[in-house]
Amino acid sequence: MKIKLFCFFIIFISLLTLIKVSSLNNRHICQNDSLILVNKGLNEKQLIKKLNKLNIEVSYLEWKIVKKIFNPNISIKYGEYFIPKYSTISDLQKKLDSGKTFVRKFILIEGWNARDLKEKLNSSVGLIGKVKSLKEGIYKPDTYNYNWGDTKLSLLKRMEDEQNKILDKYWSVRSKNQQIKSKYQALILASIIEKETNKKSETKLVSSVFINRLKKNIRLQSDVTVAYGLNISGEKLVKKNLKTKNNFNTYINFGLPPSPISYPSEFSIEAALLPYKSDYLFFVSDGEGGHRFSKTYKEHKENIKLWLKNKK
Repeated sequence: MKIKLFCFFIIFISLLTLIKVSSLNNRHICQNDSLILVNKGLNEKQLIKKLNKLNIEVSYLEWKIVKKIFNPNISIKYGEYFIPKYSTISDLQKKLDSGKTFVRKFILIEGWNARDLKEKLNSSVGLIGKVKSLKEGIYKPDTYNYNWGDTKLSLLKRMEDEQNKILDKYWSVRSKNQQIKSKYQALILASIIEKETNKKSETKLVSSVFINRLKKNIRLQSDVTVAYGLNISGEKLVKKNLKTKNNFNTYINFGLPPSPISYPSEFSIEAALLPYKSDYLFFVSDGEGGHRFSKTYKEHKENIKLWLKNKK
C-alpha cells in the first residue's frame, strides 16, 4: 500500500512539474514588439538583464529550464533581432539561435547631394565606421537593406556598383555625340537634369536643351548648378547670385560644371545618354510642375511672362 501511495505521489508531482514546465514554455513573455542587440561575447545572464530592461519578463532560471528541456542545442548568435509581441521563451531562444537578424533600410533619395548623404549616413542606426568625404553623383538612389554592424563603406560600395551598372547599361546604347565624351560627363549632365525637373516625362527634352546648348557653345545657364555652388536651395537663389564667380556658375562658365551636383536617378542617366532630338534651346517653369520649351530667346521671354503671370 505504501509503495502504491509513493508511486502515486511521484506521478502526481511529475504531472504537476510537467504542467508547470509546459505552462512556462507557453507563457508570453513580452507584450510589445521589441528590438534587441546581442553583442559579441554576451553571456546568457547578461542577455536576461537586457531582456528585462526591454520589459521582456523572463528569469535566468526560467531561461535555463526551457533551454534544457526544449532547446538543448541552441546557441546565441550575434546581431540585432526583432522580437514580436506574445513571443514565448522558446520562441526567443530559437530566434537568437537562427541568426535571422533584423534588416534595416537605408534610402538614398533622387536628387540628394553629398551633404545630404553624409548626414543620412551619420544618423543611420547600426552603421559603423567613418567616411571622410563623399563624391557626388556616383551612388544610385534606391532603398538598400543592411544589418547592425555593417560598415558605411560597404554600403557605399554597393551603391556605387549599382550606379555603375546603370551607367554601363545606357552607355552601350547611347546616342553618340561630341558633347558627352565619358560616363562621368554623362553623370554630370544627369545630375543637372535630376535637379531641373521632377517630371520623368520631361527628362529627355530637358537633356536635349543642354545638349543643343553644348553643341552651339552656349552657356548652360542652369540655376541649379549656381545654387549648388553657393550651397543654397534653388528657392533662395536671387538674380545677383547669377554673377557670383565659382566653378559651378554656368551663367559665367562654358560647358559642364566640374562634377555632378546630385545623385541622379536611372531616368536622368537615360535622358543624358539618350536625349530627344529637338531644336529647343530654352525652358522655363510653367508654374504647374512642368516646363515650357522654346527654340528662340523671343519665345523664351514670352514663356517667362506666362510663368510670372501664373506666380501671381
